[in-house]
Amino acid sequence: MRHREVKIFSRSCEQVFAVVADVERYPEFLPGWSEVRILRSESDRLEVEQWLRIALLRIRFRSVARLECCRQIFIESRDAPFGNMTIRWRFEPQGEGRCRVCVEIGLDLRAGPLKGPLQNFLRGSCSTLLHLFEERLEKLYGHDGR
Repeated sequence: MRHREVKIFSRSCEQVFAVVADVERYPEFLPGWSEVRILRSESDRLEVEQWLRIALLRIRFRSVARLECCRQIFIESRDAPFGNMTIRWRFEPQGEGRCRVCVEIGLDLRAGPLKGPLQNFLRGSCSTLLHLFEERLEKLYGHDGR
């Protein structure tokens, strides 16, 4: 599964980057994310353990995020149920108080009983991802970006 989406946010790249990098808050605004815990944190790298809840299923996986402050975040996991998962966020300033955000997601799921439900969940999540982050930014910074 591959997904790519681009959107101009009426926020600074610093603000958008901060919200995307704050993975422990994902359960507050991303449906399906029930728990996120940072296992190890370095200045430009996070090791993260996450739990998804899809109907009665609870799925745990680990990922590693490499952070380039206000420019990009690259996330990858080879943990079950993923054969390979990559997510690349790019942040590009677009004049004062605006940021072009590009997110590219690549998912190769392992065969098994979780593949179908997880694939359906992730397709739905990908299609609303930037909208959910935009709503989170409004909640944190208000309508005028401050």
